[in-house]
Amino acid sequence: MDYYFNQSIEYSDDVLTPKDILGHQVGTWHVRPDQSLSYFQSLSHLSDKVALKEIGRTHENRPLITAYISSPENLARLDEIKASRADLDDYEGPNLVWIGYSVHGNEASGANAALLVAYRLAASKETWVQELLDNTVVMIDPMLNPDGMGRFAQWVNSYKGKQLVSDANSMEHTEAWPMGRTNHYWFDLNRDWLLLQHPESQARVKHFYEWRPHIVGDFHEMGTNSTYFFQPGVPSRQNPLTSEANFDLTADIAEFHAKALDDLGAAYYSKEGFDDFYYGKGSTFPDINGGVGILFEQASSRGHLQESVNGDLSFPYAIRNQVATSFSTLKASLAMKDKLQSYQRDFFAGRADAADDDSVKGVVFTSKDKGRLQEFLRILESHQVAVRQVDKAIKVNGTAYPADSSYVVNFNQQQYGLIKAMFETRKKFEDNTFYDVSAWTLPLAFNVEFTHLDRGDLSHVSSKELQEFGQGRWFGSQDPVAVIVPWDNFNAAKGLSRVLKKGVRAKVSTKSFSLNVGNSEKMFAPGALVIQLPANSEKKTTTMGALKNAFLDAGVDVFGVDTGLALNGIDLGSPSIEPVAMPRPLLLIGGEVSPYEAGEMWHLLDTRVEVPLSMQHANHVDFTKLDRYSHLILVDGFYADLKPEEHQALTEWISEGGTLVVTRTAAEWAIRNKLATFEVDVVEEPKPQGHEFSHRDDVIAKGIIGGAIYQADLDNSHPLAYGLSNDMIAFTKAGTQVLKPAAQDFLTVATYTETPLAAGYSSKENVERIKNTPAVLAQRLERGSIIVFNDNPVFRGYWLGSARLMVNSLFFNKAF
Repeated sequence: MDYYFNQSIEYSDDVLTPKDILGHQVGTWHVRPDQSLSYFQSLSHLSDKVALKEIGRTHENRPLITAYISSPENLARLDEIKASRADLDDYEGPNLVWIGYSVHGNEASGANAALLVAYRLAASKETWVQELLDNTVVMIDPMLNPDGMGRFAQWVNSYKGKQLVSDANSMEHTEAWPMGRTNHYWFDLNRDWLLLQHPESQARVKHFYEWRPHIVGDFHEMGTNSTYFFQPGVPSRQNPLTSEANFDLTADIAEFHAKALDDLGAAYYSKEGFDDFYYGKGSTFPDINGGVGILFEQASSRGHLQESVNGDLSFPYAIRNQVATSFSTLKASLAMKDKLQSYQRDFFAGRADAADDDSVKGVVFTSKDKGRLQEFLRILESHQVAVRQVDKAIKVNGTAYPADSSYVVNFNQQQYGLIKAMFETRKKFEDNTFYDVSAWTLPLAFNVEFTHLDRGDLSHVSSKELQEFGQGRWFGSQDPVAVIVPWDNFNAAKGLSRVLKKGVRAKVSTKSFSLNVGNSEKMFAPGALVIQLPANSEKKTTTMGALKNAFLDAGVDVFGVDTGLALNGIDLGSPSIEPVAMPRPLLLIGGEVSPYEAGEMWHLLDTRVEVPLSMQHANHVDFTKLDRYSHLILVDGFYADLKPEEHQALTEWISEGGTLVVTRTAAEWAIRNKLATFEVDVVEEPKPQGHEFSHRDDVIAKGIIGGAIYQADLDNSHPLAYGLSNDMIAFTKAGTQVLKPAAQDFLTVATYTETPLAAGYSSKENVERIKNTPAVLAQRLERGSIIVFNDNPVFRGYWLGSARLMVNSLFFNKAF
């Protein structure tokens, strides 16, 4: 303990040290999630300064905990303090400081530091600590990502010997794919604060809004050869929606960090490198929500000891720096209590003025797809955004917004800033260097029609309280000969998977038709599922029960019909109605495959579509043994070129009915290996322009597309586009790969528009190269097919517009 803290500190004997529970001093081994939980449970049992709450569970069912550390008097009225946060304009009470550690599970110094920070707060008899606890409720999230942390701790502890090895090439420091950075589905949870696709983020953000902390500390690690970083960061790389006052406060707090690290003789920097732009990160999300978020980055030992350009870097050293800046944060909160509370009051009091000064007064959006709308509304509601339902049809800028399927958000509300960030389509930036995405526009991600409203437009919108979607409804005959399920609800795919697993035979219509449903004619668009019911009454009852459980529970409407004879269009026995089979996909993982994009694909199939997904290592897959699979999926990554026998086997598998789906750089692999007949447009290396060295970063940034949004024209008649009513679709674009236009008709599903940049940063040169080129291509190879996505269609789990194309490639791969 002397290494981590001043030796003169006096501690209470009633509180157990971390070593008492772990059996070793912090830093000797990497703490596991269960050990961290045990220690915090012991603190809450032994100290009247600590209360512990489980706020959620991870995908692997590990507890997500928050430790509240304060004076006994404050803890006794914790519920009262939380209730008083409902009135942010007039709050007078203790400061609220939330310290979160290791959202990236293999950035472990933070999670280990959390034990020491909690111990000192609970056991120290220091006068300043007592004053801190009288004036502050400290909320510690000791492990933001327990599932990833568990994977990493298991790895490094397994390779630790009695003699510490600093060799960076040793197994302890070369963690296996997918590494512990990510959660169970290999998502980066530090990109999910805004998108809320995972239980960890959902629980955490719910807790954030209950408390609205004044300061949020977000503790990370970076490259081993670095030193220590803390914000404010680069002023020009801050989101313009974040106030200068926030930046100034962060800079004031930085002086406390500098002193703490100076006292330890630790090197650091604070005005370079990391941006503060994307509001889905833990250190940036608070800035648009009335708090001060602060990013901390410690050079990582990754294991227990690792060589670096600054000398051998030990795990205890990394932990000590995180402990030091945790306490410098707390000292700053105590010294700046009045300033922090005044800032937050002014922030929320000024929301109405900011909204009033904005020429945009609101936004209206609509979609025929209840599944995508439901998920979009869930995210908005989770962020405490007030949404109302349009109850009288309107038209804005030529776009019709029907009653009851359209929604309006008035900007004049407490969440004004976050709403602005969710719906904006910014394309111009002071600084073009981005650590993460430069755009994340939610309505584009969900492929919903939306229009910003001025004061006059908003005044013409008649609205009502939001209505729950509820279960799907059964329309028409209760004793039908067939059931029709429109494909315009994203959740229909989940229902289809469920019935196919039950052995129900389903087909998809490739042409439109109409039938009597009840007493009126109902038109069904291409993509509608057709399920013929058996004549046998017992089998019919069983099948109808399966249909109701599958589709109605998923919120999907079902239509029963008494005849297969259409009023218009094809009949239900038409050859234009193709059989649909349960997909049996195989995803290649490991090696140099992107774990993020592999995880996003896994998450889509496993949770949204409920299709079991086989996974094999890309370096070990046997292409001669694919017969049991219907689809082979390769996401962004680098794959070995095919040997002649592998090429022959894979070509034969496709020809006999298999479907190859490739995304991003895997598309280039498929083309290079002569599986797809398309071409990549290879750009020539730019000629030297005589740039000064000092401009290097700006020049490099100009050539990068790190996460902009590009729009494409969509061929709605193509089976891969079934269920999408808009004739345009948006993709998140990362990378500058360009495909050449197809040499034949009917192969192009989506083409980037003449002016494709919809939001975010992209240089004029890149826009010119990409416009009017293919975004999605699909070709037949005898009985099989090859589907090429130039972008990632399932970006970060929330991009449900283009994800529809991926879902359709699973079920409708035989329909074109």
